[in-house]
Amino acid sequence: MSDSLQYARAALRHYETIEGVTIAPLLDRQELIRPLGDGLINETFLVELPHADGVARAVLQRVNPLFGIAVHQDIEAITRHLQRRQLLTPVLVPTRDAQLALDLGTDGVWRVMTYIAGRTFAQMTPALASPAGALTARFHAAVADLDHRFHFVRTGAHDFARHLQNLRNAVAKAEQNGPEQTPPGFLALSDSIFQIAANVPSEVPGPSRICHGDLKINNLRFDDAGQGLCLLDLDTLANLKLGLELGDALRSWCNPLGEDRTDCYFDLGLLQPILAGYAASARGFVTVEEREFLITGALRITIQLAARFAVDIINQSYFRYDPARFPSRAAHNQVRAEGQLSLARSILAQQREAESLVDAAFTSA
Repeated sequence: MSDSLQYARAALRHYETIEGVTIAPLLDRQELIRPLGDGLINETFLVELPHADGVARAVLQRVNPLFGIAVHQDIEAITRHLQRRQLLTPVLVPTRDAQLALDLGTDGVWRVMTYIAGRTFAQMTPALASPAGALTARFHAAVADLDHRFHFVRTGAHDFARHLQNLRNAVAKAEQNGPEQTPPGFLALSDSIFQIAANVPSEVPGPSRICHGDLKINNLRFDDAGQGLCLLDLDTLANLKLGLELGDALRSWCNPLGEDRTDCYFDLGLLQPILAGYAASARGFVTVEEREFLITGALRITIQLAARFAVDIINQSYFRYDPARFPSRAAHNQVRAEGQLSLARSILAQQREAESLVDAAFTSA
């Protein structure tokens, strides 16, 4: 048994029941716990507890140290509110001592959440576009009236000026290191990022809202018919401007090539049904200034991510890389940064048409 599975089994001993099934008699079963998914942040396992009526399932996770244990108070407050609004959502399962999560010191922070049957997808498709937009709008509408003060706050995630300054620092470091130690193309890439960033607004209009914070498509759960069920991976819940929340979603969802290509583009064929699905449930609460910023928000997040990838070409300290496909972390991050720069240029080239699609979605009957 791997060390991770041993730690997972040890964590599970602190729980009494899952979905009404007593855990202790089943802890020695080898098939009790198995890895689930391929998430890059938290280490995730599926727990399956056989009983007379079938199998009870739950999700066990070792939480990345990036998130403080206080994040579970936020998850509890918001998921219970979603339940009161009759939205499907995973919820935390309390420990035997009625704690929301378990701190095992050097063995990590662990939690158990209810399992939502359904499907997740690695890539947006035309069939998922409208349901994804509609699910996101239902979430935003459901939490619009919730007054919650966050216990865990991840500062600086969307500090545009700071990310650009980090890139300036990386450029200075590269110039100091000299051309022999600087990957070819890094300085030209950085110059292009700065040129686009100079035309991106520093202020984001609209009120702060409770947002998911990381709406990549595999954080959405769908049923077998392709309709949206719920949002997953709730550590990133935060007060955020809608232009950044949806800007990040559109950046990700409307790029059919993913982040490991240099020729990324913004697909208006995906944008239109996403907007239609979202606007159908969101016209009542999205302000004019928020919707007018959506495409600019997508551009801002795209160039921000390009800057972050470019910084790691030099620092090589943050993003993971795929050694099976790239010779180094710097090489992988250069492809990623060039891909986001390509995506930003595609957004700019189509910005007027994209904004027309936003206007049509929010003003149609």
